[in-house]
Amino acid sequence: MTTITHALAPVVIARLFSGKNNKLNLSKRDYIWIAIAGGLADIINPHYYLKDRLTSWSHGIPFWACFSVVLIIFALCNRRRFPLKLAFISSAAYIFHLFIDAISGGINALYPLTDYFIMYAWIPFNYWIPVDVLNILLVYFLFRKRFYKSTSPTEAH
Repeated sequence: MTTITHALAPVVIARLFSGKNNKLNLSKRDYIWIAIAGGLADIINPHYYLKDRLTSWSHGIPFWACFSVVLIIFALCNRRRFPLKLAFISSAAYIFHLFIDAISGGINALYPLTDYFIMYAWIPFNYWIPVDVLNILLVYFLFRKRFYKSTSPTEAH
């Protein structure tokens, strides 16, 4: 999948879990962190071909585990600016990236420690762009009323 889907799909899931009343109490900044965490594996180690993804240290569980530990330590040291809840959601966004890649071609889950391939083609390449468009539309509609006050025609005058 593309980085767009990796970044936006966790945001969509977090927004849906948060519900209308924002039960998770996430801010705009929190959603940006979630999007960055979701796309981070592709950002820090870009690849164009499946064979490159299979030898990408950022696309393995060992790096995710290290990333998660760093997030938790950072959250414990900066509770006000980066709550522990956000660290866990960001960690989940990163592992969700790996899951999506596993079902859209595959990953080498234990790389660089050892080879353990998880390879499924449940989402073929020709669906990647339509899935991106779907995620963009979902984010637009899910956040349209959440962060922007709508004004009625009588309030505009």
